[in-house]
Amino acid sequence: MIKAFMIDLDGVVYRGDTVREGSKEFFEYLKANSIPHCVVTNHSSFHRKYYSQKLKRMRIEVSMDYIISTPYEVAIRVKDIGYHKAFIIGRQGLIDELFDVGCYVTDEPDVVIVGYDERYDFQKVTKAIRWVLKGKPLWVVNPDRLLPKEDGFYPDSGSLAAPIVYATEVQPVYFGKPNTHIFEMALDIMKSKADETVMIGDTYETDIVGAKNSGIKSIYIEGIQSNPKIDSKPDYTFKNLGEVLGKIDEILSERK
Repeated sequence: MIKAFMIDLDGVVYRGDTVREGSKEFFEYLKANSIPHCVVTNHSSFHRKYYSQKLKRMRIEVSMDYIISTPYEVAIRVKDIGYHKAFIIGRQGLIDELFDVGCYVTDEPDVVIVGYDERYDFQKVTKAIRWVLKGKPLWVVNPDRLLPKEDGFYPDSGSLAAPIVYATEVQPVYFGKPNTHIFEMALDIMKSKADETVMIGDTYETDIVGAKNSGIKSIYIEGIQSNPKIDSKPDYTFKNLGEVLGKIDEILSERK
């Protein structure tokens, strides 16, 4: 039986600043029925407190402790390894998560970390390449090629890291979905088992593939990928969380 939910944010719970149909009611149901749940996002721009506050403005209550973002995942790995200095291509949310664990931005780094960055430029790429060529590890906050926004697509972390990977011929460490580590973090936080958990997302390459690789069932929320070119198929497909809520008894009662 299904006992816990992982939920992607942008495209599932909301689009930009617009709450998607059924999102508020879905979270209210989970809370009222004491069903463990957390949100898992690949977006690399913001600290977890940003998401908690944004959801609160949408009248959706999710504690920061149950928000797992890729900057937070990176920060936990930094803390575990003991890095204290990083060269960052990324936004302030990533920097803040690293600061929380005692890792500071510097031009004399222990590690090079690449995330989404609207101020990406030739100088940053050059510095990153030089440090990686000197043997510093290259970490990419998520493997995503594109970041969808309300006015169109932007190059995401995977694309911004690509010139560094090409120039150095170094295989980076990728964080976020579809890699299993972020799913394992979510399971630990919810104290749930993989075969009793569902991932709800709107991107096949990250949400659906990652869930399958982690032994987790998946729900695809129809969005930007109407005809995805990928073999992994979700266990369910819905238009929004309102439709998920309408089938919640069926989902919860599904056997392993």
